[in-house]
Amino acid sequence: MINNINKTKKCYNTLLSVNKSRYFTTTSTSTTSPNILENNSFDDFNQVLKNTKVRIPTSALLLPKRPRVCIGMSGGVDSTITAKLLKLQGFDVTGVFIKSWDEIEDTGRCQGERDWKDAVEASKFLDIPMYKADFVKDYWNRVFMDFLKDYENGLTPNPDVWCNREIKFDLFFDFAKENFGVDYIATGHYSNLYYGEENGNNNLQLHRAIDKNKDQTFFLCMTKGERLKQAIFPIGGFAKKDIVSFAKTIPDFSNITSKKSSRGICFIGKRPLPDFLSQYIHLESGNFYDVSTNSIINGKKHKGAVCYTIGQKANIGSLSERYFIVRSDIESNIVYVCPESQFNSFSLYHEFNVHSFNWINEIPTEVKSEQGFKGRGICRHRGEVVDLTIKDTGKTSPIDGSIVYSVNLDQPLRSVASGQILCLFDRNTDRCFGGGVLHSDPLYKPPIF
Repeated sequence: MINNINKTKKCYNTLLSVNKSRYFTTTSTSTTSPNILENNSFDDFNQVLKNTKVRIPTSALLLPKRPRVCIGMSGGVDSTITAKLLKLQGFDVTGVFIKSWDEIEDTGRCQGERDWKDAVEASKFLDIPMYKADFVKDYWNRVFMDFLKDYENGLTPNPDVWCNREIKFDLFFDFAKENFGVDYIATGHYSNLYYGEENGNNNLQLHRAIDKNKDQTFFLCMTKGERLKQAIFPIGGFAKKDIVSFAKTIPDFSNITSKKSSRGICFIGKRPLPDFLSQYIHLESGNFYDVSTNSIINGKKHKGAVCYTIGQKANIGSLSERYFIVRSDIESNIVYVCPESQFNSFSLYHEFNVHSFNWINEIPTEVKSEQGFKGRGICRHRGEVVDLTIKDTGKTSPIDGSIVYSVNLDQPLRSVASGQILCLFDRNTDRCFGGGVLHSDPLYKPPIF
């Protein structure tokens, strides 16, 4: 599974010098949760972090000392406070900055280098060793190439989901284990892991975070359970605003606390998708077809059908109202659109199939029953959580031979596109059972030309 791990292990930097100075600060004035965080000082925040229970795998209880943990440091608030929490509780913490993309912004500056510098500053304050791991080639081969192939085939992929599966919770752990002898890795993900002692067995369970607006379980649902068993998520029980409040008590960290949370696909940045894809895929402009008038929209061209997905704004100027994508045909290079007033007729899905399903632990027995398993699900980060029923169809996918499951929704979801991820939850709890790759047929059926 690992590509050239012997070469990869040589990519990390020399151990950085550690700043052992102590820092103090005044009372925080940020808006935080009134129950434990409002008007508290640096020492008060430290006490909260120190007393927060960190769930660790049961096997860690057998170790003669606190586990050695390697944390993925991004230079942001979440990973910084995660590292601080673990350090305060006596964990043997090593920081690693994961480089997975050579990104240069339009300004000519590299965001990755700025994040690296911020991670270094955080490690100095935390008094932990800090390294850089270069996974650029592995990310290209194991995530990005599939991303391009999916777009070429008319799918709507989510590379951040696959980055977690292939890089952060696979390659990164093996790298940390081989080079630093760690017992576990930790990240600043807003999610919760239960390793068996809480639920009375040895089965790992992945649960949503307390902060549902920030919850990142969706991005973890395709990660294999045996890999999640090697991970720790210390901040899943905090709200994002509280983590920011912790960070604001650290002096001279305004460059970290002022960062905006990442949005969209990490390596695309602020660029329009067609501009980005045109660097790797041959794009041809084509026609917009208005399904409300059954005619081509004169004088308006799209930048390539592979760049458009169901539910997306068409961004066609000089029309009477906003238009949305209802179908994109990569073979004919036609993008089908409709006015917003008619969009519901072509965008509300009641059923679809999923394949390549990743069951984090056991498969519910009801999945194979006639009635199916009644759960809940989302198809995008921060998407609407809906009740659903999932069943084993007894068929296999022509793509990879995996089982095909049918999904029926209690209430419709808008703009479901093939290639997206279904994240499956328990009907009555926050437990995540896993996720699968979605397949749906567009509701709009074009005329035969």
